[in-house]
Amino acid sequence: MPLSTPPNARFAELDTRISPSQARARCLKGTLTALLASRLRGRISALALGFSSVSLLACGHAPPPGDLIVSAVDIHGDTTGEESELRRGIATHPDGSYDPHTLAKDLTRIQRFYKARGYYDANTRAARVLSGKKDRVSVEIVVEPGEPVRVARIDLRGLDALPQKVVENVRKALKLKLGAPLDERLLHEDARSLETALANSGFAFVRVAEQAKVSLASKAATLEYRVTTGPEAVIGEIQIEGLKTFDRRVVYGKLMLDPGMRFSRRALDRARRRVSELGVFSNVEVTPVLDNPGEPRVPIRVVVSEGGTHAVHVGAALEQDTNRTRVGVRAGWESRNFLGGLRRLSFDVTPGVTFYPISTPGAAVRVLPELESALGFEQPAILDPRTTGYARSEFNVYPVLYSDYTPGDNIIGFRELKDVVGAERPFGQSGLRARLSYNLEARYPFMYLGDKPAGLDTVVVLYPELVADLDLRDDAIEPRSGAYFQMATQVAGTLLGDAKDIRLRPEARLYGKLGANWTLGWRGGLGLLFPDRCKDSPSRGCYGDSLTKSASSVDQSALTRDQQILLFRGFYSGGASSNRGYALNEVGPHGVLGFLAPSNINCTVANPPPECERPLGGLTLWELSLELRLTLSKLAGVVFFVDASDVTREAASFRVNYPHLSTGSGFRLRTPVGAVRFDLGMRVPYMQKVGEPHLPAGEGEPSTILGMPIALHFGLGEAF
Repeated sequence: MPLSTPPNARFAELDTRISPSQARARCLKGTLTALLASRLRGRISALALGFSSVSLLACGHAPPPGDLIVSAVDIHGDTTGEESELRRGIATHPDGSYDPHTLAKDLTRIQRFYKARGYYDANTRAARVLSGKKDRVSVEIVVEPGEPVRVARIDLRGLDALPQKVVENVRKALKLKLGAPLDERLLHEDARSLETALANSGFAFVRVAEQAKVSLASKAATLEYRVTTGPEAVIGEIQIEGLKTFDRRVVYGKLMLDPGMRFSRRALDRARRRVSELGVFSNVEVTPVLDNPGEPRVPIRVVVSEGGTHAVHVGAALEQDTNRTRVGVRAGWESRNFLGGLRRLSFDVTPGVTFYPISTPGAAVRVLPELESALGFEQPAILDPRTTGYARSEFNVYPVLYSDYTPGDNIIGFRELKDVVGAERPFGQSGLRARLSYNLEARYPFMYLGDKPAGLDTVVVLYPELVADLDLRDDAIEPRSGAYFQMATQVAGTLLGDAKDIRLRPEARLYGKLGANWTLGWRGGLGLLFPDRCKDSPSRGCYGDSLTKSASSVDQSALTRDQQILLFRGFYSGGASSNRGYALNEVGPHGVLGFLAPSNINCTVANPPPECERPLGGLTLWELSLELRLTLSKLAGVVFFVDASDVTREAASFRVNYPHLSTGSGFRLRTPVGAVRFDLGMRVPYMQKVGEPHLPAGEGEPSTILGMPIALHFGLGEAF
C-alpha cells in the first residue's frame, strides 16, 4: 500500500475551522443583540458606548454569546511524544467554543495524525464531554495507538555509479532507520535531505522520488528512494544584479565562488550569508539557474537589494554575579560604506557602574564607575578580494573584583588601552578562516579604594597573534548541529614589552539535534602558558615565579609586579561562560595577592589567614561543558548543564583529580540582541577534589548563597 500523503500535510480537513472573519461576525452580532436588548429607549449612554467599544475590541477572541466554552482538552494514550504538535492540529482547544461536529472531525484528524506516524490501527476509543461550571465543559479524548508499522527495508536506487564515499555520506542523511515507526514526515524530509547531500557533492540537477510500500498484515514497510542524479556540475558564470552604488569587487570577493569550482548548495548558502554580513543589503539571494539539465556548467544568479549604510545603536548592559551587579547604557554609531568601498567605521561606548560588594555581611556597597569604548575600522579587499584588513582601538576603565570581599580590602582599577591591527581571510568552502594581527595592551593601575601598593605600575604587553577557526555549525548564534574549532597562538615580548611568553588556547565545540526541540552541546578547551621564568636572574619580560614562591620569601615590590603581569596573561576559570558552579575566576590556585591584600590584616606571615587569599591565575587550564538545551517556544528555552574545569600553577601540568564538577539548569529568553540567560550552578559534593569533602589549602574557599554551594549567573548570549 504506497503512501500518497503530501509532504506538508499535518492533518486532514484543517480548513473546516471557523475563519477569523466568521468569528468576528458572530461576535459582533451577539454584541449588537445584547445592546439592542438593553433598555436604552432611544438614547445611547456613555456607559453603553464604552461597553460596546470594549466588546467590539474583544470580538477577535471571544466566543459567541450562549455557546459552551471548552475549559480543558485532555488527551490520553499518546505514545509519539508529540502531544504539543497534536494539539496544534486540532480545532477544539481551551477557551474556544464547543462544537460537537468540530470535535468529531478532530477525532478523524487525530487518527490521521497517528497514521502519518506509522500507527495505522490507531483508534479514538472514547471522546467524552464532561460538564463543569456554568456554560463550560471539559473534553477528554482517549487514543489507542496500537502497534506501529516499522521500517523493514530501505532501498536507494540510482546510486550505483557514484563513488562509495559519496554513497556513505548520502546514507548518513537518512533520519528514518531500520526498525523505526514509519513516519511520513521523515520519509519526505529524508528525500529532500538526499537531494541536498547529493547537491553538495556536485549534482545540481538531482531529483529524488520517495515511496513507502506498507504491509498491514506484517506491520512492515519498505522505503524506496529513486535517485536521478543528472550530470556532475560546476559553477558557471556568476551574475550579480541589483548593485547600484556599492563596490562590485567587494561583493564578488565575499561570494567566494569561482567559475569551474564544484557545485555545492552549501557553498551557495554560505556565500549568501557572507554577503548579508556586509550589513548593507536588505535582501540577498544566491540561486543556481537550472534551466538546462544536461549542461554541467551551472550559472549562479545573485540578486541584492541595497539598504541603509548607517546605524545608531542604543541599549542596556546588565550583569549579575554572586557579589556584584553591573549596569550600563550602550550607545554606538556605525557606517558600513565609509568613504565608499564598503569600508566600515564604528564607535561604541558603554558607561556604567558596578555595585560591589552586594552579598558581604557588614560591608558597605560601593558604586564603582566603569567605561567601555571602542573605535573600529574595516577595509574589505585590502590585498585580494577575499582579505579584509581591520584596526581597532579600545579604552576601558574597570575594577578588579573578587567574590570573597572582606571589609578592609583594597579595590584596584585599571585604565586599559588595547590596539590591534590585522587582516582576516577565509579559505575555500570548508569554513576555515585565519586572522593575523599585532596587538598592544597597556594597563595603568589606580585605586578605587585604599593606597597604591609598591610595585604596582603600568604593564605593557605586545604580541602577534594568529587565530585559525573552522566553523561547521548550522547557525553561529544558536547552533543546533555541527562543530566549531579554534586555535589561538600568541608570542609576547619578542622585541618589546613587560611580558615574554607563548600562549596557546585551543577549543572545540560540538552540537547535535535530539529531536525537534532538543539540542546537545559539548565544549572542551585548553590553555597553555609558557612564560619566561625569572628564577635567580630576572630579565625583561620574565614572570610566573610568584605561583611557586611564598609571599614572605621574596621582595614585595617584585612579587606585586609578577602577580600583576600574571593577572593579564594567566588563565582563570569559573563564571557565567566557564564553570557555572563557581563565581568569576574562583577555580584554581589561590594565595596572597600583594596589590589586593586587606589593609587591616597582615598577609606577609608564613601562614596568612583565609581573608588574604585571592585567585592568582595559572599556567595550565582545562575546561569541559555538556549542555542539554530545550526550546520551549520562539522566545523561551531551558538548559541543563554539567561543567568541569581546573587551573594549575605549572606549565603543561594537568590534574584529573580536581574536576571542580558542577551541575545546574538555566532559563533563556530570546531578544533581538541575543538570548538573555539565567544560570544556577551547584557544586557536586566530593567532586571538587575527588573523594574529599572540601578543597585543600591553596585552592580557595568558593563563595556560597545562603550557605549553599551554588552560584547564580546572568548575562547575554549562550554559554558557548
